[in-house]
Order: sequence, then structure tokens, then C-alpha cells
Amino acid sequence: MNVLGWSKEDHQMAIVRKFTIGVQPFAKMFRVYGKGGEVVDAVLRLRTKGLHDDFFSEVVVSNDRTAFRLSSEDQLNSLQLTDENFTFTKDYYEANTSFDFKKVLDEFRLIWSAVNAVLNIQDVRRIGMVAEYRYSAETKSASGWLREKLTKLETQLLTEKFQLRFEERAPASDGLAPDPKKADFINYIYNFYDASMDASHPSPGSIDVNLDVQRYFAPVINSSVPDEILKLHKHFEKAEGHLDDKVKAFGAMSHGKK
Repeated sequence: MNVLGWSKEDHQMAIVRKFTIGVQPFAKMFRVYGKGGEVVDAVLRLRTKGLHDDFFSEVVVSNDRTAFRLSSEDQLNSLQLTDENFTFTKDYYEANTSFDFKKVLDEFRLIWSAVNAVLNIQDVRRIGMVAEYRYSAETKSASGWLREKLTKLETQLLTEKFQLRFEERAPASDGLAPDPKKADFINYIYNFYDASMDASHPSPGSIDVNLDVQRYFAPVINSSVPDEILKLHKHFEKAEGHLDDKVKAFGAMSHGKK
């Protein structure tokens, strides 16, 4: 599928700075309130069964015990579990290692299996993966540069805190736009913004681009979530290539240094 109508050429891809896999069941998991501690114990036991000892070293629990977050001291690894979502994130900004999808998926399989053994997560409506990329631009104002390249809006004033977000949805089998509440479809979300606005790794003069590819299931699924994520990654790779082609075509842009 030629997302956005962009062509793909062979070149070095942008570096993935942060990567997240997310799973959302159809309904809230109220049992998280009572079983959250058991889930945390099950995940921490993986440190002797496939994950290294400091993979997760910090645990934070919300006051109402409906949200649990496990992370490593360097924040490379983090797991967020709420009554609505399950997200596993790898943050490579300060890491000595680089993104490797196969390795991330293997880690996810281990963690998902441990969590699911306790919560028995069923009726999954949505899975997704999000990657964050950082580009360097030959400009003093990343916000102004983005506004000029991505919009036709003209202004004589200084542009600050620019952000553009939009979605594209793959057509349904009948060629019509899918119903977001009922249909089975793939959703592509693009987010361009001034990297000085980044919440955890601000970088004035740089540009961040996020790609979020989601699969909505109708009917909902109870099959292997990791296997479905592997299938979705094929769509993600195509969208990633088209996105990078387009961004580089803007000119005066390069992949940010590690």
C-alpha cells in the first residue's frame, strides 16, 4: 500500500529514538485494581527468566491502584498497565544500544505472556506501534521551518511551538471510509513538531516526527497478540519508508545524530 502516495527509495532510514507497542482491549479491565500487584510480581520474576536483572528496577503505582508503571533506572525500558491499556516502551535517546524490532518483539512476548497469565486479557480491539524520529534542519527556527514546509499559512510573525498531527485510514473492503467505531481497519497517525517541545528529550533546532500505525479489529480478537503485532509491522515498515522519503524531500534535512 502506497501510504500518502509517497515513493520509496533505497537509503539509510532515520534512527528510531523511541518505540512503543500498545494493546487496548474492547472494555475496561476493572480486575487490574485487584490483580495489579500480582501482575507486577509476575513481570519482575522475568528478570531471572529471560530479562536481565536491571531490565525493570523501579515500580510506581497510582493512588487508586488502576495504573502501574515499571521502568529501568536509565528509562530504556518501561511498561505501563492501566485498566484501559497495556504499553511497552523502549527509549533509546540516552541508551548505548539501538532499536532492533526483533529483539523488542521477543521482550514483548515474554512480558505479555506474564501479564496475560494473570489478567487473561481478552477481546482486543486495537494494537499499535509508535516510533519517534529526530531530524536535524539547517534552520534557527524549527517551528518556522515546519510551518513553511507543511502549510500554506503565511505570517510575518515569529512561529513557535509548531505541531501538525493528522490521520489516514486504509479503505474498507468496499473502498469506502471505515467506520472508526465498528470497522476493521488500519490507522496511520503522523505527528510533526518542534523538538524543543519534546517532554523528555527537548532539542531546540531539531524536528521530531512520530509515526503511529494501529490495527483495529472487528470482530475483536483473542488470538496471539504478539503474532498480530508482527503482521502489523509489515504495514509499519512501508509507512516508515514513505514517511522518511517525504521528509528528506523537504530539503535541508538530515537524520539526527545518535
